[in-house]
Parts: sequence; structure tokens; C-alpha cells
Amino acid sequence: MLTELWESDAFTEKKESIIDTIDTEYHWNKGDTLSFQRGGRHQRYRVLHVQVTIDDDGLQREVLLLKI
Repeated sequence: MLTELWESDAFTEKKESIIDTIDTEYHWNKGDTLSFQRGGRHQRYRVLHVQVTIDDDGLQREVLLLKI
């Protein structure tokens, strides 16, 4: 399923910027942690919210992440 990973504002829990878009069947859960290691940088995030949308193109998912 096409999944957009969004960074959240720490105080309002609203989408700030897109981190990545991936195609995965992983079942995301609130509280899951992700670790990104790119370009020599290491960033960790925690899942705050998952939303699945069904439209004419099929299923799409947005995952809201908080930097930890």
C-alpha cells in the first residue's frame, strides 16, 4: 500500500513536512518507532496516528510521526 510518512509538529500534532513515500504492507501501530539512517544522519520517530483512505486509485495511507 502506498504510505506517506509525515513529520508532526510537536505541539499541535499536525502535518509539517513529508519525510518519505514508500510502498509497504506493514501494519502501522500507534507507538511504533522508526529509525532513519541517511546521509550519515540518524533520526528516530514515533508513530502518532495512522489514516487509511480509499479512493478511485485504491488504498492510500498517511502515517504521522513525532521526532524523538
